[in-house]
Amino acid sequence: MTPGIFAEALTAAREAAGLTQTQLARSANLSLSSLNRWENSGSLPKRENAEALDRILGCDGTLLARHQEAKDGFSIPVWARSLSRIEPEARAATVISPGMVPGYLQCPSLASLLFRAARPWMTEEEVTRLTALRCERLHQLPKLRVTAVFPLFVLDALPQEIQVEQAKALLDWIETGRVIVHLVPRGSILLVPGSATTVFHLAGDDVAVVGDWSRGTVIAERSDHSALLGMVSSALAAALPSRETTAALKELL
Repeated sequence: MTPGIFAEALTAAREAAGLTQTQLARSANLSLSSLNRWENSGSLPKRENAEALDRILGCDGTLLARHQEAKDGFSIPVWARSLSRIEPEARAATVISPGMVPGYLQCPSLASLLFRAARPWMTEEEVTRLTALRCERLHQLPKLRVTAVFPLFVLDALPQEIQVEQAKALLDWIETGRVIVHLVPRGSILLVPGSATTVFHLAGDDVAVVGDWSRGTVIAERSDHSALLGMVSSALAAALPSRETTAALKELL
């Protein structure tokens, strides 16, 4: 067992919430001595206590995941628990996006349109800044090769001028050799995964799976990898070969 993983995560979450051990113990209806022991001596609480702490500290399951890892005796490396640290380490990424062009490959007009729709309160300066960050991201990751799968209908639904700009941007990326695109043909839908999912391929044949879920960007636990990788394989099987995808994109110009 490696209970230190849980102790470190619990301490960090408590401090981030601005709580003392006494305040957290009172909120969770736990003894102060127990909480002190879990943080300092490395012992593990029962799962129901870990669930209560995760909920009170607003960890959205991450503290509970560290509890399970400590119990099982293995863990995701610390650096692999943050998307900003995964991306520079990855050498390839497979992105499945059932409802939109993946963020890495969005043209400025599309990215701007999406930011305005999702955050109508933002100023033009904020929209411009976020659009630049999104559209420059893949340029800032020169070692990352991307395979993207998404439905052709998401391009059909765009305003004509954005559709043309986006198709050209995708063709330009394909021309670099760093990006492969597989469009799901018209009349088909991606049933799984239910939201955008990216598999990052790391050194040593390791992978990290990241989902854009309702609670934000979530790093999947290793116990979920098998199911998620199966969904990615299903999506790839449903898509057009790259040559046919390129032809479909050229028809949009």
